[in-house]
Amino acid sequence: MKSRYVAVLRLLVPLYSFVNLTLLALGYTPLPFETPQVETALTAGLGASSLIYAWWKNNNLTHSAEQAQEWLRELKQQKSKRSS
Repeated sequence: MKSRYVAVLRLLVPLYSFVNLTLLALGYTPLPFETPQVETALTAGLGASSLIYAWWKNNNLTHSAEQAQEWLRELKQQKSKRSS
């Protein structure tokens, strides 16, 4: 999954620059975003998505995930009984 996000970012950054330069070449006002605003938006977006991903990944939100967690607990109990 990480490589997918990196690939999207590698596409969006040059695409933003390309659109901005094209607008300048055609005589239009470039996109009204300054570099700090773009950086802030990207940081906020990445922060929010990583927060949501971490919350989803570390919590059993679906019925299947709850069943899998219970199965994992049982396996760990069996392993600890065998080791004793």
